[in-house]
Amino acid sequence: MLLKMVDHNLGIVATEERQLVGFLTCYEPWNNHFGTAMGTFSPIHAHGAIKNNRKRIYSQMYQQAAKKWVKAGVLSHTIALYAHDTEVVNTFFGNGFGLRCIDAIRAAASVTCDEFPDYFFGELPIEEIAQIVPLKNLLIEHLQSAPIFMPCFFSYDVADVKQENERRQSRYFIAKDNNKTIAFIEIMQSGENFVCDSPEMINICGAYMLPEYRGSGIYTKLLAVLQEKVRAEGYTLCGVDFESLNPTANGFWLKYFTAYTYSVVRRIDERIYRT
Repeated sequence: MLLKMVDHNLGIVATEERQLVGFLTCYEPWNNHFGTAMGTFSPIHAHGAIKNNRKRIYSQMYQQAAKKWVKAGVLSHTIALYAHDTEVVNTFFGNGFGLRCIDAIRAAASVTCDEFPDYFFGELPIEEIAQIVPLKNLLIEHLQSAPIFMPCFFSYDVADVKQENERRQSRYFIAKDNNKTIAFIEIMQSGENFVCDSPEMINICGAYMLPEYRGSGIYTKLLAVLQEKVRAEGYTLCGVDFESLNPTANGFWLKYFTAYTYSVVRRIDERIYRT
């Protein structure tokens, strides 16, 4: 995986007395990265440093990497960090980064919840996937609202959802109030980083609930049904990734999952090129 991130010559190594003490590299940059800027991403396997002087090593590596990136026109910088590595997380916060995304994990185990006998909870047959379309479009509206402000320039129809489902090989679990689908959780085998590729892990890749049902405990019941199902299938871990700036997601997922990566972002002011 690292070989794919060295050919563009945007990486950095740190040495001391001819010994490697750290490295930092990234994917090949691309346009329209969180907006109109060219950007790049350094995943959790694309950097590291020895334990001693980690703050100084990481700060100096980013200083040298940022010089290369900005010179190459790369103004949006995203780096994934292990959430428990507070020294490095604080180093990047000190270098002007802000939290954007979180990967979280839990054992595929029982979830304590209330019972809702008047509601249906279960896996959605793929031939009934049209039920998901309205909720997918409401999720887009939610992500465009304050304080998230994630622009999206399309809406789903049935063909779009079917195509996405085939590409992802995903599955849907839903909650229904009589004949009304009010919530879904989408799961798939892969996820946002190499940890998610473990055959023992299943990953939540989409979720939404109608606002009028939030806070009722119904979504916790849906999560509990999902956990029991995947555990019965032999999965031992469940992951989820979400935008940290989404207060609805942040408030729910961290009740039941433990954060293990933070993706932090810095956007360089393009006026730097005028100096």
